[in-house]
Amino acid sequence: MSACCPHRPLIRLKIFGDRSAAHEVAVNKLVAENLARKRCTWIVVADAARARAYSTIAGSRKATEVEGGSFDNAGLHAHARQTGTDRPGRTLDSTGSARHAEQPRVDPHRMEKVRFAQFIGEWLEEHHQQFDALVVVAPPQILGAMRKAYGAETAKRLASEVDKDLTKVPPSELQRRLVALVPHF
Repeated sequence: MSACCPHRPLIRLKIFGDRSAAHEVAVNKLVAENLARKRCTWIVVADAARARAYSTIAGSRKATEVEGGSFDNAGLHAHARQTGTDRPGRTLDSTGSARHAEQPRVDPHRMEKVRFAQFIGEWLEEHHQQFDALVVVAPPQILGAMRKAYGAETAKRLASEVDKDLTKVPPSELQRRLVALVPHF
């Protein structure tokens, strides 16, 4: 996809529940702005195990998968014993001579999820010149981890975040769901 045109500040929308009248006004304004400029919008559908990036031009109502924008988190599919150290450390009791294993302070499985979300956020920052607007559809924990990895340019282009997990939705159904979720699609 070629680099998109220079952009103006985006209207920031957060879709978490019922849509209000103010929301509808903001959506209508955004749709009119997008149609006038033929904005290139990327829609990222992610969870802890996979992420897919789709591209759409304002008014086309059809999303195509971004080349090189499909990721699977192979580390998440490994057993916890394979992602951590071989054995937890041992410690002595403060009273007596008993020894016991220490529990790790961080769950390796959880850390792998955070690493993957950060990777997706960094990838978006590297490719920020290819889109005018960004819509991220992911569970809340993944949204938070990705948000921390966005750079300034990606944060400027972030149009909305939708806290849903659509990664397991079949492609034929995904088009319909994206039209319903993404206001300027």
